[in-house]
Amino acid sequence: MNLPLVSIITISFNSEKTIERTIKSVLDQTYQNIEYVIVDGLSNDKTLDIVTSYEDKFIKKGFKLKYISESDQGISDAFNKGIKLVSGDLVGIINSDDWFEKNAVDMIIKNLDDKCDIYCGDLKLYDVNLEYIGTRKSRTYLLPIGMYVMHPTVFVKKHVYLETKFDIDLKIAMDYDLLLKFRKRGFKIKNTNEIISNMRLGGISCDINKMRYEEKIVMKRNLTLPFYFLARIKFYAEQIILKGIGR
Repeated sequence: MNLPLVSIITISFNSEKTIERTIKSVLDQTYQNIEYVIVDGLSNDKTLDIVTSYEDKFIKKGFKLKYISESDQGISDAFNKGIKLVSGDLVGIINSDDWFEKNAVDMIIKNLDDKCDIYCGDLKLYDVNLEYIGTRKSRTYLLPIGMYVMHPTVFVKKHVYLETKFDIDLKIAMDYDLLLKFRKRGFKIKNTNEIISNMRLGGISCDINKMRYEEKIVMKRNLTLPFYFLARIKFYAEQIILKGIGR
């Protein structure tokens, strides 16, 4: 069978405690034509030792493995570097403390069609101790009022990624910004309604104030005024609710 090549990108920096789970989740995919690209930000722990220890396993499985380790300008810059390195027709991004379901790529491939350019699904959430919290569903129709597409589940046709880049000035909301740019350009998003990935909460995305600030910037430059005002009303309503329940 002539299976399309799927490229997966992981960015890392001092990820020795979590990246092995991520790597294993790629290696364990039931889909059989995968290229794995790891972009490391010049880690000074054992991250690269862990990466190189899996080289033979990827060769044995028949998967391609590429990795670089060099300084960068942050998460967005590392994402952009990874996209330049990939060879696949379809590209997924999974961070170094998240991991895929074993059939994740198969689920995406089964949903491919000529009318859609971006694919997503559902995401299981875990706390820092890997206790299951719940599942967040991607809701593509709500994207204009918030980040309702779960980025660790997103796969994008390569030609779409090549037409735009992650904004290196954004430190948290770069994925939301890019999805809204895709939407403005008319690219279609398809929801598989399948559990694709797992996320361990923590890291920079837990800086709620920074995230809200960047989301406001992203919405203002990508949304029409009606959607922008609707998104701001939703945000203030959420703040009132959270204050009311003492959070």
